[in-house]
Amino acid sequence: METKVEYKYYRDLKHSYIIAPCNDVREEELGGYKLKIAENGRIKKLLPVSLRKIDLEQLLYYEVSSMVSMEDRFSSKGMSADDLKCFLRELKEMLEGLSEYLLGEEGILFDPENIYVNISSGEYRFMYYPFDGENKAFGNFAEKLLDLVDHSDDEAIEIAYNLCEMSEKDGILLPQLIDEILKTAPGKEETLPENEMRFEESDEYDDYEDDEEYEEYVDSKKSGLGVKSKFVFAFLFAALVAVVVYVRMNYVLSEVENLFSIGVIVVSVGMSAAALFTGIRDMKKLGYKVEERDSWSDEEDEDDYYEDEPSFKDYSSSYKAPLKITSSASGIDRDRNAEISSAYEETTLLAEEDSGEMTLYSRNAGKTFRIPLDKLPITIGKLEGYVDTVIKDMSISRIHCRFSNEGGKIVVSDLGSTNGTYKNGLRLGPKVKVPVEEGDEIKIGRICFDLR
Repeated sequence: METKVEYKYYRDLKHSYIIAPCNDVREEELGGYKLKIAENGRIKKLLPVSLRKIDLEQLLYYEVSSMVSMEDRFSSKGMSADDLKCFLRELKEMLEGLSEYLLGEEGILFDPENIYVNISSGEYRFMYYPFDGENKAFGNFAEKLLDLVDHSDDEAIEIAYNLCEMSEKDGILLPQLIDEILKTAPGKEETLPENEMRFEESDEYDDYEDDEEYEEYVDSKKSGLGVKSKFVFAFLFAALVAVVVYVRMNYVLSEVENLFSIGVIVVSVGMSAAALFTGIRDMKKLGYKVEERDSWSDEEDEDDYYEDEPSFKDYSSSYKAPLKITSSASGIDRDRNAEISSAYEETTLLAEEDSGEMTLYSRNAGKTFRIPLDKLPITIGKLEGYVDTVIKDMSISRIHCRFSNEGGKIVVSDLGSTNGTYKNGLRLGPKVKVPVEEGDEIKIGRICFDLR
């Protein structure tokens, strides 16, 4: 009889793990071939795993640092058709790796909670349990995918339904099923998911949204004549003029040499003036963009620094950056408008009118922000496109916490954040759902909210 394995989420200073106890596993299995292959990391797309013995307990540690489960990743914004295709391609690559080492798919845990997505790269990683007792069928997983897809994306819905229908066929192998799905997918051109495109493109071109400016920037890169280079050429030609003038004043030149020196002076003066003029023009045109890109990079570096910090004792004095709260559904334009308005100290509200439901009101953000809890679930974090409510603060993780409805009650759960989620001063355990009531204090990172 198969037994259900209880998983625990654990986070130390800089790493996050899923822990699976295996005390009932036989000794020959603990030292068996399947576990050795999984521990060596020879199969691509599997979560890194290691067997540890702690306090006479045998535990499997799966590292999930900088990752979120599929369920957490797509609970706010459903999977698009491109997301599904990318997932299926990486699933097939993982299955081919298992086949190469003569392993079957029965050890893969097909569940949205056990499949993880790298936040930065969008890469999928699968949880492999090498022992008997835990086996989740792909057919059940395909049905759960229907809840995760973006229901406004007709192509994504069609792919998910085809996946459910084909997984019920007898005798069809999973790699063959994936090939059939990708062949019959409505879209002919397969593109990377939006999150992969955002993180894999070079940051060097992010600020050049206007096509003409972008082409000028690329042309200047190809020609190798940047702004600094043009000023250097202007200086070199000016120096050449000075050298020729010095020679003419201190030496007696023939008629041919005299004419040649005059020609050199005229050409050098012209080239120096042209290089100086174009250098000043390009500096004025692109200077503000360089400044904008540099300031953005500094902000990102500062964010990454605080992401790695385990805790903060004095939140009120540790952060001086302005707080921005936006809605991810508003898009890039609204986010930029919110940043501009915050510069003039205007309050950005998350809802236009009260809904009558409980609402989170910030207390220590310098101005009051409110997050209505009328449409649950609501995921909170600072990474737009991944969460419902974007809070751009250095103490907030990219995907921080979620409020949801469980049995008619509002519950909050921390999603493995760096600086934690607190209820009435007590830090919540990762992935633990805790009910909240009116009057509770909820602290997300450094920001305190009153629930009323």
